[in-house]
Amino acid sequence: MITGLPSPAQGYESKDINLNSILIRHPSATFFMQIESSSYMNMGIYNGDILIIDRAKKITPNSLVVYESEGHFVLGRVFNIKKTFEDTIITGTITHVIHTVKET
Repeated sequence: MITGLPSPAQGYESKDINLNSILIRHPSATFFMQIESSSYMNMGIYNGDILIIDRAKKITPNSLVVYESEGHFVLGRVFNIKKTFEDTIITGTITHVIHTVKET
C-alpha cells in the first residue's frame, strides 16, 4: 500500500547527468582553473571558484578570457585587454564558472 504524496524527484533518480557532455565542447582543448583571489568578485567570480576554460572556442570582443600578464594568469573581457595590452596572449575563453554555495 502506497501512502502520501509522490516525491518531486520521482522519475529522475535513475538518470545520470554527465557533466563533461554538458559543460565541455572541446575536450582536448579544455582545462580547469581554480581561483585563488578575491579580485574578480565584480565579475561574479569568487575565491575558490572553478573555471572551465576552452582554448578552441571562438573569441569575441565581449568574451571573458584568461590571459597571461607579467607571468600571472589574469581574467578579463577582450575589449578591455586590447586597450591596455597590445601583445597579450589569450590562453582561452571562460565558458563556465563553478561556484560553491556557502552556508551562512
